[in-house]
Formats: sequence, structure tokens, C-alpha cells
Amino acid sequence: MSASRFPGKSIVPGQAAPGADLSASALLAPAFLALALLSLLLLTSPAQAADVVLDGIVATVNGKIITRYELEQQMQPVYEQIRGRVLSPDEQRQVEQVRRQTLDRIIDDMLILDDAERYKLKVTDVEVAEQTKVFREKRELSEENFLKQLDKQHMSMDEFKRNMKRDLIKHRLIGGVVTNKVVVTDTEVEQEYNNRKAEFSKDSTVQLALILVPAAVSAPELKAKIESGQMTFTEAAAKYSQGPGAQQGGDIGSIAWKDLAPEWSEALRGLKPGQIANPVHIQNLEGLLQVVSIQEGEQMPLEAVREQIYNSLHNGKFEKVFQEYLGKLREKAVLEYRNL
Repeated sequence: MSASRFPGKSIVPGQAAPGADLSASALLAPAFLALALLSLLLLTSPAQAADVVLDGIVATVNGKIITRYELEQQMQPVYEQIRGRVLSPDEQRQVEQVRRQTLDRIIDDMLILDDAERYKLKVTDVEVAEQTKVFREKRELSEENFLKQLDKQHMSMDEFKRNMKRDLIKHRLIGGVVTNKVVVTDTEVEQEYNNRKAEFSKDSTVQLALILVPAAVSAPELKAKIESGQMTFTEAAAKYSQGPGAQQGGDIGSIAWKDLAPEWSEALRGLKPGQIANPVHIQNLEGLLQVVSIQEGEQMPLEAVREQIYNSLHNGKFEKVFQEYLGKLREKAVLEYRNL
């Protein structure tokens, strides 16, 4: 049974299609461990994580097809991790949501590349070779080790280069249609500086609690349950966390702001004690971080952190404009979802 087809509408038999779970960073990541390393945290759809049928069409985008094989290929590394597990009904429901989100990621990627064709954007083989070299050298990988890493991800060099070429085209397109619309003023930088005093203080620390969420559980949904009062962070840590201190509320102690990983620092930005950050990626799983307490130190001058604040504000505005751009692409597109 196929879905109804309408321009600008995504209709799944029996239910509304979900919004795309897609960030600019996810789209703009380079191809390799972007599929680096497929941290989409996906699960298999049947109750038993067995082999998957890899044929059939799961969606069409402006007449172009997305096959079940393409969808399953993106999930294959995770299949290997959970092969043989029996999934509970709740986990099966989570599976369906994540599969749909993954399909939406593929769809949005295709829409962007279609738009790039409209602008006649091109990338040469020389540019791809240069960026591939830069990518490898940044990760301090010899050519031999690089090829070994690709092999572990079941990816050939030709596939990597095709992905790299698509990413470079997307960078150029988004730079023109999105980045030019993003403006950050000095006043906004100063306001942000005053709102984030703890982060911009010397020797300031933050005490954190962590829930390392199992692959079969949706971190955003678990966060929503805690914030709605259905359970406390401590209860959720004891029930779900695969990380340290699970039976002690997930407490991982105090960490200096300057020592936080960039993703953690970004996620915790502006939070007050008791609040929970959006999910972060930890060891191929998702984690929920709660601010337990903040200890402020001597505040650094604005000029010392102006560029950092500017980049933070710019990235936030970029993401907003980027999502608006994706929304417009979807409105104009002819999308058809089929049975997953």
C-alpha cells in the first residue's frame, strides 16, 4: 500500500509523517566518520534484530526513489551491535520512530542536492582529492590506516569520494542561501556575555549528573518524561543509565568549564541548576546531562571571549535559518512515503 501523493505534503498511511530530525551539523559533516561513525543510534524494526530484507522502495522525492537497501545500509553498523537481541514493545515503537527520522534525513539530503543542481553548483575531482587529504591529515591517519577505517565502515574509497563531493556541494549551496542571512550584533554578544557569567569565569566549575541512554531508548523522549515530572532524573538514571554512578543519580562530580568537551559545553550553555541539556553523543550512545550546581570563579573580560560568543550565537541563528530553508524545500517538494 502506498501513500497519497501531494505537492508539499508528506503523508504516511494511517498517520502523519514526523518532522525531520536533522541538524545543520549533521548535514554538513564530512562524509567519513560522518557517516562518522553513523551515530544515528538506529535500531532494527522487527521484534528480533535479525537480517533485514533489503529490497523495495520506502519513499520517493520529486520522482527519485529511496530504496529499503539505502535505508538499511545507514543502519548496518548498529545492526551488528544489537544482532540477536529481542526487543520489547516499547523498544519496537522507538525503532519505528528512529527509522522514520532516518528516512527524513535522507530525504532532506536529497532535497538539498536537488536545489544545488538548480544553482548548477559543481565540485571538481581535484577539490575532492584535496579535501580528502585534509580530512585524513586532520585525523592523523596514514593512507593505509584510512583505508582500513573505511573498510570497517563497509565503505569503498569511491563511495567516500562521492559522499565528500556531495558534502562540498552542500557547503557551497548553504553558504549562499543560508549563511548570508545570519547577522550577529555587538549588543547581542554583550547580552550573551552577561547571561553566561559562570562559563566565562576563570576556575569556574559545573557539577553534572549523566544518564547514558541505551540505544533502544529515545533520549529526547526520556528527557521529556523527566521534565514533565513523570520521573526524576535520579529515577531515570537508576532505571536506564549505562554510565557511571547510575544508582547515585548519575552524579559524575564537578568539571571545570574549560575542560568540558565542545559538544558538552555547547549543550550546557545557559542552563541553570536542575535543568537538563539536549542529548549529547557519548561512545556511540546518547547521553543526558543535568546541571547539579555551578561554582563561579573570576569573570574573564568580554574581549577575551568575544569571538567565542559570536561563533556560538552565529551557529544558533544559522541552525534556525537552515531549518527554515529545509522547510521551504519540503513545501515545494513532492514526497511519497511507503511502508517501511
